[in-house]
Amino acid sequence: MDSDHHANQPTRKRPSRFWYLLSAVVLLASTALFVTVLVNKAQALRERIEPLPRFVGPTDANGFVVTIDQRGKQNIFHENLGTLDDRSFDTPRRQVWTTFDAPSMRCDVTHVETGEAVEVRLPGVGETMDKREVTKDLVVAYDFNGRQGHSAWVFEADQAGDYRIVLTYDEAVYLEPGAVTIPPELTKAQKKEMMSGDGAAYEAARRDAVERAALAELEPIDVLFAVGPDPTVGSFFEVIGLKGAATVLAFGFTFAVLTSLVTLMLRGGHVTPRGDIEHVQRLGQSSKP
Repeated sequence: MDSDHHANQPTRKRPSRFWYLLSAVVLLASTALFVTVLVNKAQALRERIEPLPRFVGPTDANGFVVTIDQRGKQNIFHENLGTLDDRSFDTPRRQVWTTFDAPSMRCDVTHVETGEAVEVRLPGVGETMDKREVTKDLVVAYDFNGRQGHSAWVFEADQAGDYRIVLTYDEAVYLEPGAVTIPPELTKAQKKEMMSGDGAAYEAARRDAVERAALAELEPIDVLFAVGPDPTVGSFFEVIGLKGAATVLAFGFTFAVLTSLVTLMLRGGHVTPRGDIEHVQRLGQSSKP
């Protein structure tokens, strides 16, 4: 009887091979969109990074004069990897900053025409994050086409014109290693005996000596720098851009895989046939003899 019942069931309609074609089209289209956006973004980055004015520090007293066409925030990038005039550079960050707030170099910027000094600060200091621009990074960095740059200093160009940048190593860099005496670390007993003010002054002097000793271990070598605004425009991964294209690619891949698998299973009959409603037993109900 069961064999007659299944024989009388209508033949299941297999899905068309069109679904394979649709999966391939969706995957190819999403991949093409991602590649196109990636190439365009790479080209835009290249056009912003390569033309940046570059110079080697430390400089002499005359410094490096950069012409700024548009007013606004300017970064002085330490390019730890880069080239200038067929000369390659590969210098660690500690050649510029021993710690985040302890520079190995001093940076001075003046407006050439007026001779006025321009305030130089650390990137991100005195700035607030705009929640509407969640992709914007206050500390600018880029790694592209063989160049790695990190914003070491920032200054505001209040007007277009020529600006003079003078970079000099801290005088401690020219000391002989071991020339700085580091006070010994205080024991717990010594800390208890000292007044709080004396203890704080001692610790501050010790930290200063440690930093100067670290500077004395550096060699005053040449370092490559670049000057300009944020080349990533703070939005390299904006929603309408690379991030959006990556989302479309992920959707296209998922759609193509799932559609192809379901089509393959249905066309191959690798599915469990649905029984008639009268053959379904309620949960817990035992079969009648």
